[in-house]
Amino acid sequence: MENLEQIKNFIETVLDKPTFDKWIVPLSFLAVANKIILAGSTDSKKLSWIKQNLLDKINSLTKKEFGLSLKLISLNEEEDDFSLSSPAVELTGKARSFKETNLQKKYTFDSFVQLDQNRMACSFAHSVAEFPAKSYNPLYIYSDVGLGKTHLMVAIGNRILENNKNFNVRYLTTNDLMKEYVEYTRQNKVSEFTKKYTSVDILLVDDIQYITRWGGTREQFYYIFNKLIQLEKQIVICSDKHPDNIPDLEHRIKSRFEWGGLVDIHHYDLEGRIAILKTKIEERKELFKNDFVIPEDVIFFLASSISDNIRKLEGALNRLIGVANLKFSDTRKSPITLAFVKEALKPFISLRKKPATVKGIQEFVAQKFNIKVNDLISKSNKKDIAYPRQIAMFVCKKLTKIPLYEIGDKFGGKHHSTVLHSIKKIEKRMEANYEFDKEINDLIEFFKT
Repeated sequence: MENLEQIKNFIETVLDKPTFDKWIVPLSFLAVANKIILAGSTDSKKLSWIKQNLLDKINSLTKKEFGLSLKLISLNEEEDDFSLSSPAVELTGKARSFKETNLQKKYTFDSFVQLDQNRMACSFAHSVAEFPAKSYNPLYIYSDVGLGKTHLMVAIGNRILENNKNFNVRYLTTNDLMKEYVEYTRQNKVSEFTKKYTSVDILLVDDIQYITRWGGTREQFYYIFNKLIQLEKQIVICSDKHPDNIPDLEHRIKSRFEWGGLVDIHHYDLEGRIAILKTKIEERKELFKNDFVIPEDVIFFLASSISDNIRKLEGALNRLIGVANLKFSDTRKSPITLAFVKEALKPFISLRKKPATVKGIQEFVAQKFNIKVNDLISKSNKKDIAYPRQIAMFVCKKLTKIPLYEIGDKFGGKHHSTVLHSIKKIEKRMEANYEFDKEINDLIEFFKT
């Protein structure tokens, strides 16, 4: 136990006192075995937060100081994945089975946000999950990095296991496959490697675009792939490239990839990114039991600042909530302001000022009034559309150097006199209403800071 106390005392020296007191002190430090420090809690939400925000930092330091890694486990009976009867901390049957699949439980269809850009891929994935090897085999999902294809692939595996508990499901990357093949080859056990992968029911392979880098691994994969197809076992493949764009991919295997189901995920538009972000915020509120208020302007700022990668957007949200947790401690319903976000997310977001654009203003105003950008540029003169359109025109005049006639063009071909009328109407209301004046100036300030 002295060793555990020494480790705990060391962690105290590398974290600030509020963080250590709130998150580390309540942990039960249980054992040290096989270069692992085992610590647990009955509070699964607390464990999740530590894993997301502190574990990497702690492990980098404990490895350097002691050659040990901290592993967190739930001490709830219903979530007991470990047996402590042995110093070696043997995995139970349930945990071993899950470990062998390499699936992450958090990636499910329920946590995947369906949007127009991924709807086809989601439909194909659902079909494969419900009817493995009966609909699309192989299923090939491709997209740029960080758009959710791995989430969708793992969700397939999780759903199949949910419906067929005895299925042998395995997820791995092409790099994992290569390393494993090299190790089996080193031990002269290539036949065991082949047997291992031709005996699975569901094979999920990520980053297939790298398969052509390694000759031996490539040939083994081709053999395993063909064997599983012959045995009518389901294969799901993910890539950041269409099969036609993978260098040196043999024609026979390329045609096989395209033969089953070939589907892509497109980049998400601003509305899609906002929808994903709001879903992730609700998930984290439930997970961490906090009541942080994240205003619409903050959500818009995040979604418009990180446009190419949903994984990066989620990482920024994790960091924001982590910093907010540390700053506000147990304070509940603390507002997260735009200024706070910009300070907290400096590593994630470039804060260089960019000139305001008509498109950006239209998107922000549309989001603020819960309408579509297409409504702003439509011919409709309904009050709930004409009013935000007037505000958007006013802000465009204030923040851009575009002449009135060009602003009118960008709002569906409105005459410059219509734009001028809208601007004067907003100015008049601002003069008469202090609260409205403040609201418009806050909106303008959003684009200036």
